[in-house]
This record gives sequence, structure tokens and C-alpha cells, in this order.
Amino acid sequence: MLLIFPPIAKPCEPPAGVALLSAALKEHGLPCEVVDANVEGIVHLIRSDVKLTDPWSRRALKNREAILAELKGQALYTHMDRYHQRVYDLNHMLAISVDQKRFKISLSDYSDNVLSSVRSTDLLKSAARYKENPFYGFFEAGLRERVENSSSNYVGLSICYLNQALVGFALAGWIRDNFKDKKIILGGGLISSWMSRPDYTHPFDGLVDVCIRGEGEQPLLELLGQGKGTKKHYVPDYDFVKKDLYLAPGLVLPFRASIGCYWSKCRFCPEKAETRPYSSQRASQVLSDLKALEDRYRPSHVHLIDNAVTPAFLKALSHEQFSFKWYGFVRFEKDFLDPEFCRNLKRSGCDMLKLGLESGDQGVLDQMNKGTDLGMVSKILENLHGAGILTFVYLLFGTSFEDRAAAHKTLDFVKAHEAYIDYLNLAVFNLPKFSEDAKGLETWDFYHGDLSLYLNFTHPLGWDRKQVKQFIQKIFKKQVGVGKNPAFFSSNHAVFFNRPKEEA
Repeated sequence: MLLIFPPIAKPCEPPAGVALLSAALKEHGLPCEVVDANVEGIVHLIRSDVKLTDPWSRRALKNREAILAELKGQALYTHMDRYHQRVYDLNHMLAISVDQKRFKISLSDYSDNVLSSVRSTDLLKSAARYKENPFYGFFEAGLRERVENSSSNYVGLSICYLNQALVGFALAGWIRDNFKDKKIILGGGLISSWMSRPDYTHPFDGLVDVCIRGEGEQPLLELLGQGKGTKKHYVPDYDFVKKDLYLAPGLVLPFRASIGCYWSKCRFCPEKAETRPYSSQRASQVLSDLKALEDRYRPSHVHLIDNAVTPAFLKALSHEQFSFKWYGFVRFEKDFLDPEFCRNLKRSGCDMLKLGLESGDQGVLDQMNKGTDLGMVSKILENLHGAGILTFVYLLFGTSFEDRAAAHKTLDFVKAHEAYIDYLNLAVFNLPKFSEDAKGLETWDFYHGDLSLYLNFTHPLGWDRKQVKQFIQKIFKKQVGVGKNPAFFSSNHAVFFNRPKEEA
């Protein structure tokens, strides 16, 4: 089987989903080839011929190979200003490689002024008009031979992010038009979210042969005649990873220890609205899988991509020492109140933890069902900092539980803990379309389209979206001195700037 991961996602690490699918297929004796068309397609556009009309473009073109090389080396990640100059130059090369009047493309984003990613009719138009897509040249130069040479009748497309939707459907249309014998299977996180909608109507049946919701290992095996009763977890197969292709200093491999969220009570969370079940293996089994990954690929970093790494697995990690560094998303759990536990995590290779604080107002946290105590948060941030672990803290403004006063409490909390926070992610709340909270609010579409997953709403406390954005830009950012996030790559590159704060 041929599995393809389309553009655009951050081109700094390989996709995890197709690696698991490949492992499942190969373990059952089924041939599988994986193509990360995302990173290959992005590099193809960066290296394409462009019209140079200004000094910035000429400078970026002159340096593009050097920039690509620098992003794969360690030295650039000791100078944040130089890093940003190089990344912005590279991003400019990508942006000017397409028709800028129609397409907006970056190292982490993709949009089309004509077609919408959340309208099924537009996605089908993208498939029909695949020659208009900026990646059409890459389809022909980088994918045609691999599709032709694939011995399988099936081509699977993994669409995980909204940024991939229009390109992914253009790719599906290209395959359908050029390879009549191939059957197209569509899956990935975004497809699963769409299929979780109670009003989903299977609008792509004329283009796609099979759509898979959720984890695809078992459905694929059954489709290919392996039947039921096969095992449920696999060690990811990253044999498809090409050396020195990804824009990161070393090989970074994503690894998932659990599916869903073990807490699963936060009222604002989109996955709660999708009622996605939580599941995980025993910590000892997951640790064995992680060691197998270490022995086979010798990564420099492992990115734990769980919604939140479980306390049980964190404890297992704290007793190990790996040849790689690692980072991932965690909740503010009581285990972090022990400074020795934090130091053990650091010794195991933990360089950074991403933590969802959301609010610095205890009342807001309680209404969210966040299960977080601000007194614990203070001590945990101090302990992680003391252990030398970077903290990337996520804040969420504009929920229906927050007002201006609560937002100011968040500001005060962050200012009081700046010494222990290395990076901040500031987000404005999007209301999940089918959440329980949406039923009690006056709402309207956030994006116009039958596949939109979010709603705008009239804020019950008068704290509307415009006010929230103004607060973040004009008040919060001007008063908080936390370090600047790496452009486009955010937390995926922040982990590489791991050095004492006084040197930053």
C-alpha cells in the first residue's frame, strides 16, 4: 500500500499516523511505502524558480541552501534573532513560489482565496481543478513515479490538519484522474473530526473509495483481508524518513503513548465534543516500544504527542535514561510538586514540557472543569525551572467563563511567574460546534461551510472576541516579558533553545 501525508504541516518532523499504519501493515506481511509529501513538497517549492522583484527575494534566493542547512544544525539555535531572520527568509521563498493573489502559503499554513477548506463542494472543486494547485508540479515530479510503481491498488491519504485539506483533495483528484486503477482511502485527524459530526453526510463518496474515522490500523488490515483480532498497538515504522530532509537539528520522531485524553473533562476541549474514547497500554509496554524506537533509529529527540502524557508513563520515564532528549504535553499533576521527580525527568532526557494552564483565575479553571489548582501550578513551575526543564505554557482567552477581570488575573499570575515560564502560547477560544456549552449560547458560524467545526458566540459576560484580541495585543503582550516563540515552528523548535534563561 502507498501512504501519503500531504502538505502543509510543519516540516520539522515526520508524521506519526502513517508511521503506525505502516508498522501495522508490515507486521502482517503487507508491503507498504510511505511518502511524506509535506516536507518534500515544501522543499520542492522553496527550490523552484521564482521571479525576483525585490532585494529581500534576491537575498533569500542567494541564501536558501545555506538556510536549509543551518536549520538542520545546532549553531542557529543559540541565536534567536539570527534564527528568525533565517526562518523569515526561507518562508519568504516559499510564499513567493505561488500566486500570492490567490494563495497564502507559509511553513505552517495554507489558504486559498477562491476555495474554502471547510466547504465540501470547494474540496471537490479542488480535486477537479488539481492543476491549479501550487503543488501540482510536485505531484508530477515527486509523486507520479512512486504511484505508478506501487504494486498496491490502494493509495491512502492522511489529512490531519485543516492546512492539508485543499492540497490533499487536489492530490486525490490528481490520483483519480491519472491512475484509474487506484482506490483512494482517506483518513487522519481532520477526516475523523468531520466524520464525528452528527450531520456528516459522506460528501466525498464520488471521489474517495473509503473514509476511515479514528485510528486506521485495524480498518486497513480488515480492508486488506487480514480479518479481526489483530493486536492494537505497534512500534512506529519510520523507515521512510529521508536523512537530513526535515528542518530540525537532528532526527525528531513523534511517539504516542496513549489515544485521547485521560482527563477528558475540560468543557472547552474539541475532543470532548467528539466523544473520542481514551485508551492506553501499560506503561511498561509503552516504555518497551519507546526503547525499540530508540534502538532502531537513534533519534536526537522524541516528541511525545499524547494529548497529555499520563502520570504513570511519566513515572516510568523518570526511572530511565535515554540517548535522546524528549518533550511533550502534560497536565499540572501533583507528581511535579516533588523537586526530585522533576530532576529525574530531566536526567531521563526531558528538555521541555508543554502545560495547558488556560487561565490564571481559579474561578474560571473550576468552571472549565480543568482540575487545576493555581497554588500547585506556582510550585510546579518553580520546580520544573529548578530542574532545568523548559516550560511552554498555554493560555486560552475568551471562553464563556472568562470576563475582563479574569483575563487581568491571568496577566497578574503570569507576571508573578515570569521567571519560571520560558514560552507562552496565547490562543483565543473557538467554541466547538457540537459541544454541550454551545447549546446554551447564542451562536453563529465561525467559518461558512458544511464542515466547519467551530462557532462564534455572543459572550454571556460581554467579553467579545474583538475585546479579547485587543487585550492580548495591547495589554498582555506589552506587560509580559516571556521569551519570543520561534516563528512558524513554535514549540517544535522551542525545545532546541534549551539553555539557562540568563543566557537567552
